[in-house]
Amino acid sequence: MESSERIIVSLDLGSALTKVVVGRPISEYETEIIGTGMFPSSGIKNGSIINIEATTRSIIEAVSEAELMCGQEIGYVVVNVTGKSVRADNSKGVVAITNRDRVVTEPDIVRVIEAAQAVRVPADQEILHVLSKEFSVDDQTSIKDPIGMTGVRLEAEVHIVTAGLTALHNLEKCIEAAGLAEETRVLSSLASSDAVLTSGEKDLGTAVLDIGAGICDLIVYVDGGIAYSSVIPFGGYNVTSDLSIGLKTTIETAELVKKRFGHCSLEEIDPTETVEIPPISGRPARAVLREELVHVIEPRMREIFEMVDAELTKSGKKSFLAGGVILTGGGSLLEGIESLAEDVFRLTVTRARPAGLSGLSERVSSPEFATAVGLIKYASRLGDMERKSQDRSETWGKKIRRWIEENL
Repeated sequence: MESSERIIVSLDLGSALTKVVVGRPISEYETEIIGTGMFPSSGIKNGSIINIEATTRSIIEAVSEAELMCGQEIGYVVVNVTGKSVRADNSKGVVAITNRDRVVTEPDIVRVIEAAQAVRVPADQEILHVLSKEFSVDDQTSIKDPIGMTGVRLEAEVHIVTAGLTALHNLEKCIEAAGLAEETRVLSSLASSDAVLTSGEKDLGTAVLDIGAGICDLIVYVDGGIAYSSVIPFGGYNVTSDLSIGLKTTIETAELVKKRFGHCSLEEIDPTETVEIPPISGRPARAVLREELVHVIEPRMREIFEMVDAELTKSGKKSFLAGGVILTGGGSLLEGIESLAEDVFRLTVTRARPAGLSGLSERVSSPEFATAVGLIKYASRLGDMERKSQDRSETWGKKIRRWIEENL
């Protein structure tokens, strides 16, 4: 099936919302959105499934809404993976280029990637991704595609991502119980970066921080390759929880107030501005100064950003981030968040939303849909690569058959 005809369905299991997006890739740069569905996630906490039944129900409800909108039955989904069980590290592999001409071929790439991923994986973890970062041929480094180059030694540096077996099994159970099958699993931060980053920004050196309700997903690109990724188990819900306590109101009311009036910078608001806290449990509505909200929100967001900054420092690549930090995810919608992040990171910070969309694009053109849209873009790119690989194999097969016929 051509990419323009292929329909891809993404399933983003977030701590606050379960999102389903149905998309048709039109080209490398454009995706037509033909359906969406959302339902509250009551079975997920900090990116991890804690209740199979509740999570399954959320999936079924979100899928049903998307099916109704796009007029098609959904059978396969591309799903995100995140949470505290996710681990990531860089690894290197080295092989000799053994063919007579000393030219790097596809089998050499396969061998060096296999050598690089020959690391000890804990028994309770499973490899999710082996992502090529860069190659070296003899003394030539920072090579993206070494095929056709001449040398005697091929080296690859890869970024290996693993996830907990228990978490993956729980994910599989929920998807199967909802009557679906997995097409592929994708690291959340990898999907988000596909939705909001250009190849130029990846080459420049850029970090993407997806701020969700329960967690923050961080991924760092340097010279076009993934240099670091991490999951920080704090997010927008922590801010909401603090507001609920500070304003003596329910979590639901605190979330509503945060979305409407929240701000991350005391310096940017009018100190006399008041906001109304809706009535709860028979108590009347009341007015509070907006700065009371900021006094709660700013310290908590600063604390989260300081944890992210520690991860950026740990990556050893912070000084290479000429493209700065890109914020996305629902938690990035807070006003004043860029200036607070810049103050903590000491880097350029911008907020981004999914790009290159058509069709029902207005439904998903918000930072909170970065992962869901990115899952479609990643799966489309993966499918294109597989088809090209198959085409090459068929071409080689024809050449071999013709050579045999000519030399009998």
